[in-house]
Amino acid sequence: MQKEIVITSYGLVSPIGMNVADFETQLFKGASGVRTLEEKTKNPDFPVPYAAWIERDSLPKSLLYKEPEKALKSWLMTEAAGRQAMQGIDPKLKIDAIVYGTADGVSYEIVENVVKNKVLKNSEDFNFDTLCSNSSLDVLRDLITDLGFDTVEDRNLISVNGACASGNQTIGLALEGLRDGRWQRCLVGGVDARCELSNYLNFYLLGALTTADVSPDKASRPFSKDRSGFVRGEGAAVLMMETYEAAKSRGAEILGVVNGYGCTSDAYRLTDGREDVASVTKAMQSALNSASLMPENIDYVNAHGTSTPLNDRLETIAIKKVFGAHAKNIPVSSIKSQIGHSTIASSAIEAIACLLMLKEQKVSPTMNCDVPDPECDLDYVPNHSRDVSLKHVLSNSFGFGGQNTCVVFSSPQELRADL
Repeated sequence: MQKEIVITSYGLVSPIGMNVADFETQLFKGASGVRTLEEKTKNPDFPVPYAAWIERDSLPKSLLYKEPEKALKSWLMTEAAGRQAMQGIDPKLKIDAIVYGTADGVSYEIVENVVKNKVLKNSEDFNFDTLCSNSSLDVLRDLITDLGFDTVEDRNLISVNGACASGNQTIGLALEGLRDGRWQRCLVGGVDARCELSNYLNFYLLGALTTADVSPDKASRPFSKDRSGFVRGEGAAVLMMETYEAAKSRGAEILGVVNGYGCTSDAYRLTDGREDVASVTKAMQSALNSASLMPENIDYVNAHGTSTPLNDRLETIAIKKVFGAHAKNIPVSSIKSQIGHSTIASSAIEAIACLLMLKEQKVSPTMNCDVPDPECDLDYVPNHSRDVSLKHVLSNSFGFGGQNTCVVFSSPQELRADL
């Protein structure tokens, strides 16, 4: 029997809650964190009307930096989520590794920060090392060191940028490292703080963002026939993964089980998925196989559900192929209808959402799923949360470049270890 891997703590910041408790309340209420960009852009002709961003001033005051005003927002978000995840944990414990998703190094915010704070004296100083003297991964390591934990060795620091698949990738990499005995305890998650004008324009030019003339809370409409693109979001999430033996030995509360992981690559196109959904279905099936579960054992699917016409149609086809006749019986929903798409951080935040659903035995809704689409004909839990008996849930995450990652989370009551 392979080792059972569990989650014992988590923390997040999101457009609908700056901590897990507030996030949970707003999640099941169907609240929206999407707002108009009109006041931000000061330009009535800016083509992107909405986003789900986090105000820098709403983040807790940083305790890591002497000059927190010079820190990137992604660092502050990582620190905030990390402090929540580490609250109450004895610093005598050893954290073996950190696997974290971050866009640090590809964001205009880094260049902007350098210019504003006059980090560079002349053009000769402009190099990658100067721009990326710190990253959110380093912040997480610095945080746990500041809290009294031993510093994690460089070789056990893994930075991930797998686009929208990143959060699930960090969980999958940790799952393998914990199962094969390399680690006993690992921090995972991701951050994306790129709600900035240049990033909005990038996605706008790709034709991925909605520009529909509706109220902000109605902008993200996964699986609804009138969907027209996603809403850019941001957020951060940090989770503690441990072997069950390590968690049990310290009397930790088990918040959920990470039972399975699947990962594939389309090798097809940068932004479009394959029409035959072969790689997506293989990732989903691989996650089930890894968890030693049959399709009929899955009680809920947390969909990638971006609200783009192509993604939602293809994901529906893939779910039908994997689950067969059972697909019609499975609740499927997308929390991107509430918080937009935080790309690198999205599936890490959704992992916490899945654990909350397992805890509450309740499925969060797909908001604004109002217009039936004959090509999207599954049970998308429209507009209202629903009480559902949940043992095992599947969380999908499909990123640009054809990166597909799926994770199976299970209730603590489903632990199979005989310890």
